[in-house]
Amino acid sequence: MKNLALKIGLPIITLLIGTAPAMAEEMADDAQPAGTALSSVFGEQRLSVAQIGRDIGILKQAYAHIHPGYSRYTEASTLDLAWNEIENQAVDRGGMTIGEFYLKIQKVLTLIRCDHTKANLPPSMRKERTEKPYYLPFRWVWINNRAFVSITDGQIGLSKFDEILTIDGKTIGSLVDEVKEYIPYDGVTEWSRNSGISESLEFMGGAVDHFGALLWPISAHAGITYRSEDNQIRSIQVARINHKQWKQLATLENKAANFKDAVSYQRIGKDIALIRVDTFVNYRDPVDPREIYEPIFRSIHDEGRTAVILDLRDNGGGSTEASHGLFSYLTTKPIRLKLDMFTTTLDFDEFRPYLSTWDERMLDPWRIAFKKNANGTYSLRHWFTDELDKIEPEKHAFAGRIIALTSQSNSSGSTDLLSVLRATRDVTLVGEKTGGSEEGPTAGLLFTLTLPESGITTRIPVFQSTNNVRGFERGMGLIPDIEVPMTVSAFRNAEDPALEAAISLLEIP
Repeated sequence: MKNLALKIGLPIITLLIGTAPAMAEEMADDAQPAGTALSSVFGEQRLSVAQIGRDIGILKQAYAHIHPGYSRYTEASTLDLAWNEIENQAVDRGGMTIGEFYLKIQKVLTLIRCDHTKANLPPSMRKERTEKPYYLPFRWVWINNRAFVSITDGQIGLSKFDEILTIDGKTIGSLVDEVKEYIPYDGVTEWSRNSGISESLEFMGGAVDHFGALLWPISAHAGITYRSEDNQIRSIQVARINHKQWKQLATLENKAANFKDAVSYQRIGKDIALIRVDTFVNYRDPVDPREIYEPIFRSIHDEGRTAVILDLRDNGGGSTEASHGLFSYLTTKPIRLKLDMFTTTLDFDEFRPYLSTWDERMLDPWRIAFKKNANGTYSLRHWFTDELDKIEPEKHAFAGRIIALTSQSNSSGSTDLLSVLRATRDVTLVGEKTGGSEEGPTAGLLFTLTLPESGITTRIPVFQSTNNVRGFERGMGLIPDIEVPMTVSAFRNAEDPALEAAISLLEIP
């Protein structure tokens, strides 16, 4: 969840190679990088041992003090050793570059196993990536440990469905293996990292682009070995692009970045309604979610449709009001999505110079709005936050059969919604295992911690939630009732096996 609304009677605190044959390896030499390697002016700046020590000291103390899930899945002593190892390596090397330091911080943060906990490049390096060509000029997907082009402008010599075998002489599988350890995930949902390998809105591009630029030398041109749809293996050189241009590639397939553009409704036969919600992100271009949902569910009601297929496979979460709004049309009785939201501390004074958030009043919270628990944590009182309100069913709330389509991209708010929906209604999940936490994530409000020496920023969740579910497996997202993964054959034939399975279920008498 990106937004947390707290009611205080004043203004609201808004609070993807499988089989690369020998022939491909032989041709890899023809696809080596061309030209001088790009270098990050800012990423190559060195930090002294003392500078690294100061930043690590702040990181260790802030996360141990604030993050409610710091030792949820990994012992604090293990994390301490990992932080200390960065300092030891800095001593051995006489310091390290900002780029090296960033990678080491991110690797430690993944040990916390919280999808909301991650490091951001410092502003200077972010700006550099909007100007310099660090990115591959196409989008791709990772399916069954193989990489396939998914979006291209048609001008670079690659076509949709071409299989990428090597990049700059390295097999795609080896590149993926190298960057995977930097991708955060919740609990034990390691499979969910696959969704961030080739594309990510949380980092500046997918992991191969975002982390790869710091892990291995790249040039303004990339050598690509690929297998075309006619099973021919070829090599080409492609000009890399900057991050702004990479983001624009998504517009070629009308991928929505905001909630208001991410909801669609399709009639299937006379009984089935297919509703897609590709994101709950509603803070960049906000709308009242009811204005989006009401016409859809009123039409379903008026037409007497008896089944809804809810497709959230591209939805990784977003804003509370968008997910709550959807739930209000899917529940038949008042339900709380969350039973509790707690934080480990109300005292942030020691870290105030380094912390910021979308509403800094949380840095000095009203203690009356919290109840101290026996274990020393503090729970938000129900009357203080919309997150803990009962969600009332809308007039045209759907009472018929629901099948929800799931994927590895589900996490945070989408996993939360599906968890409670399955716990409170007879819902069938079809698709892939999800990320996120059925029990409840560490999310809600996020602090940004700015490290004074390196300028690297990191995210610290403030709250851990308890979802309104009957039971859960610790550290797990959701396991579908009927597992239907995407396959290479289905992708290349533009088939949708999960949707087809859902429709078949509904057509069985």
